[in-house]
Amino acid sequence: MQPRPAATLALLRDAREGLEVLMLQRTHKAVFMPGFYVFPGGAVDRADSDPALMPHLDGIDEDAANTLLNLEAGGLGYLVAAIRECFEEAGVLLARPAAADWPEPHHPVLADDRDAIMNGELDWLTLCQRHDLRVALESLGYFDHWVTPPGPPRRFDTRFFVAEAPPFQQPRHDGQETIDHCWVNPRLALEYHGGGERQFATPTLSVLRRLGQFDSVTAVMEYASVHRPRRMAPLSEEDAAERFASP
Repeated sequence: MQPRPAATLALLRDAREGLEVLMLQRTHKAVFMPGFYVFPGGAVDRADSDPALMPHLDGIDEDAANTLLNLEAGGLGYLVAAIRECFEEAGVLLARPAAADWPEPHHPVLADDRDAIMNGELDWLTLCQRHDLRVALESLGYFDHWVTPPGPPRRFDTRFFVAEAPPFQQPRHDGQETIDHCWVNPRLALEYHGGGERQFATPTLSVLRRLGQFDSVTAVMEYASVHRPRRMAPLSEEDAAERFASP
């Protein structure tokens, strides 16, 4: 099975206890990683590369996106998907209405249209056109790249991005795909995992470990601006058994 392109966004903020990252808990009814805590994200849709979106994308063009992700084509779709999925799953929008700053909670795009997007009553392009949104691709840092190994019912070729959460916007899980959310220090999240209190997939653990090395959003974003991730893949059960078999 060919891995499907996907994008994930680790939203960050500076808090009294240090750096925090937004985590969403997947529903226990999910086929893929039920009950796991994840970053907002999902599959890249064909509509994420719709030419009609181009006037609404700020900061990075197609060539720059392809260079950033080491792709021949399709780089912009990953960045757009990361921001779109974050809005759908977490209710946080990394896009600005024209001639304005980040939208605040009372803005219609956050107060009304998020539910319409989530319920499939409104598509991303129409949302951008309705509010003349400028999607802030320049706010993303490219942080990691993981590919699901053969075996699981679904496989993804996932690019992980980081970004500072816009001020004043309050995350809100969708109550369908995600049933809970929290801000958590990456090092504390690893302690939760070690104690069996919360479940994280291998790529998420890898990102949390790396985030745990930083004390501020600025430090993470500076790292992402110069670091170029290499493609990683967790071992399949068969490969793990073979590699760690006793001689």
